[in-house]
Amino acid sequence: MAIESICAQLAAGFDASCDPPARKYYQQAVLINKTDIDPTTINITRPEDTAGSYNAQFVLLEGKTGFKFLGPSAGSNFVGSYEKTRSDLGYPQYKHNAQILIAGVTEAAKAILDGLDKGSFVIALQLQDGTVEIYGLTNGLTTGDYTYNIQEGGGGTPVLLSSLDDAPENYLPYVYKPQDGGSANADFDANFENPAP
Repeated sequence: MAIESICAQLAAGFDASCDPPARKYYQQAVLINKTDIDPTTINITRPEDTAGSYNAQFVLLEGKTGFKFLGPSAGSNFVGSYEKTRSDLGYPQYKHNAQILIAGVTEAAKAILDGLDKGSFVIALQLQDGTVEIYGLTNGLTTGDYTYNIQEGGGGTPVLLSSLDDAPENYLPYVYKPQDGGSANADFDANFENPAP
């Protein structure tokens, strides 16, 4: 008889019968250069560690900050999503996607697009219930192919940052957990900044 390996099991049910969950993101995101996160501070908790938990903590390197991107509050340009597939060996893997808005053709807009196209980022998005999600924490996100057309795009273009095809994430996007005594919303509002002394 074959022995089945069990890597994870359900530890609870889920009741979505009465209270609808949050389903809209605030139209803002914080982009963090992946190399600005202090890897020694990353603390991840998943269900195999604590039942019902799926979160991540981290601190940026001293003197580093994330960068806030904002859009019109009535818009729907700032969105997070993920796609689940399986690796060739049968392990689940996830392609993280985070969409932001860039507008205009100023030098500043072009410099930002240039940085997004060449960099690797961890992206925080905030749902309207206050939950902060973290995308790309393990391998980072970068821009894919896009068409930037301000005339047909109302002055700007939604830009999608995604996991690379050959470097997907091993886990779902995490819920951000602040350090003891902290606040996820306060950290998001402060761009996760770790000021130099």
